[in-house]
Amino acid sequence: MKKLIAYSFLCASTIFSSCYHDSEVELLDGNKYVTFNLNLDGVEQASMTRAINEPGNLLVIDKFGDEVKTTIKNSLAAFGLPLDYGTHDIYFVAAEKVWSSFSTADLTVTWPTDRTALSYTWAYHLNIEVNENTTIEDITLPLVIANVQVKTLDKLPANVSTMTIEAPGLSKVFDLKTMSGVESENDINYSYNVAQYAGSKTVAFNLFTFVPSSGYVGDIVLTALDSNNSEIAAKTLNEVQVQAGYISLYSGYFFSDGVSFPLSYSDDWTGTNNYGY
Repeated sequence: MKKLIAYSFLCASTIFSSCYHDSEVELLDGNKYVTFNLNLDGVEQASMTRAINEPGNLLVIDKFGDEVKTTIKNSLAAFGLPLDYGTHDIYFVAAEKVWSSFSTADLTVTWPTDRTALSYTWAYHLNIEVNENTTIEDITLPLVIANVQVKTLDKLPANVSTMTIEAPGLSKVFDLKTMSGVESENDINYSYNVAQYAGSKTVAFNLFTFVPSSGYVGDIVLTALDSNNSEIAAKTLNEVQVQAGYISLYSGYFFSDGVSFPLSYSDDWTGTNNYGY
């Protein structure tokens, strides 16, 4: 017995082992069309921290034995996949922005080096036994990104042009097999143009990152530079604690002496860790 089911998916076949296309899919006996309803955990809480775009970039990787099929969708609407009977490992990755690359060989997702590209990300691994009774799967994807926010409590001097953050060990690579970040061998260096705020305002910096499942503890260096890239001031945040699904807030006086203090607690994501420096 054969069935024909029509569906439409986006595909970049040059990098996939196998790929779903805009076409009619032939379902033979031993196949099942399974519908997936996806929800994202923490969307409302995340939007309290910063206005976010509706996450609409969804990557689905279906690993069945040695065969890997990949689907890219631009919507989180319910969708179906034709699946052979047997055990499947299906990986879902939803993101506010588009990833730069992903590998079906080692099941990793990599973000671009541009700091503005890495943002809210959700992921989930589903191990499912497909049979004639399998129909609909309701899945909630947890936040797998971590956020570090650093805020200066004093105004920027007039000669400050750039602020940099150096974060060794933090990651732009997410391993779907372990559902955790891959610790980087290279330091992450982000640069912020703050010349427009010099002499008048305090500033806050957002750093999104993947972290190992056990979390991350390390030093982050914040540096102020003038227009000639000469150092004006630098401060090391010691043993910064970073955890997926959490915001770590750091605040303090950077250019002047003063008493640092943690910000008041707010449950923006799963939780918020507050620290002074």
